[in-house]
Amino acid sequence: MPTGHRTLLALLGLAPLLAACAHHVALSAADRAGLGQQPVIHVLHYETALPAVKAAHDDPPAPRAAEVRRAAGADPAALVATGFSQLAGKKRQLANLHREPSPLPRPVARTGAELDSRYHRGLALELWIDNWTFEKVAGAPGQLAMRWDGHARLSNPESGRVLWLTDECRIAGAQNRDYRIAARDLTASAKLRKMLAAARNDCARQLLRDLDRTAPTPATERGGGSPP
Repeated sequence: MPTGHRTLLALLGLAPLLAACAHHVALSAADRAGLGQQPVIHVLHYETALPAVKAAHDDPPAPRAAEVRRAAGADPAALVATGFSQLAGKKRQLANLHREPSPLPRPVARTGAELDSRYHRGLALELWIDNWTFEKVAGAPGQLAMRWDGHARLSNPESGRVLWLTDECRIAGAQNRDYRIAARDLTASAKLRKMLAAARNDCARQLLRDLDRTAPTPATERGGGSPP
């Protein structure tokens, strides 16, 4: 086989992996207009790893990650999936959103085409959260800042085409006092769950704003304005 052909096949083989590693794919106007006409949009979430609790050495011992997860009462990714489904359903009149309550196992699929065949009808919206942590706050003894990095991918599992991909679901307690909690309260269910509910709503709003961003047309990308 000629060298050029082998190179092309290698690049084609890398395409799904590169798509999964991309940070952002904006939703096109045409794809946005067609969301409501899809038979179903499956809203799926991947199981979130236990949180990393990083208290200062001179602070009282922090609770174990499993205890924090138990006090949380729900997986953060499941909370975001619920919050986004409710918000998008109400604000964008998407009555075809169907949230799957059970989490998908890690690792995250490289493309939507790798999802189970039961999700190949319509579209699939996958949500997952990385780096769920509680870290010490400088100058605030005993206080921990919650952080997570959330991601969303909307695709057509039948073809594997990615319609929308974003990492615009970030919670950073280091910059926002609403996402800080005393180490001793990490196992106090009411306080932790109140903070997680606020983070859920914040993330849902961030994702909806990003969903509403229109992908630039080729003419716009070239700086040529509207096509003639």
